[in-house]
Amino acid sequence: MKMLAKIHGVHVPMRLKMDQTILAQQKRFPVPGLKPSFVGLETMLGQDETIEFEDYLNKQEFSEKQIDIHTEIEKTMFKAGN
Repeated sequence: MKMLAKIHGVHVPMRLKMDQTILAQQKRFPVPGLKPSFVGLETMLGQDETIEFEDYLNKQEFSEKQIDIHTEIEKTMFKAGN
């Protein structure tokens, strides 16, 4: 980061940190069964260029299962209302 600041100016490391903070925030409505996806953050950090263990054997949280999103959202909304 110090080298970036010396070469391109102080604003570059600040901009990178700001972008990383924004991309790390969860933007999806929290639905049970759907984990947040941080594709932008993974791309920024260069994690999209390699194949990891989770990419081909999957973590349990990324396993494919059929869920009715509307039912799950209603469940979370009614829980919050009580």
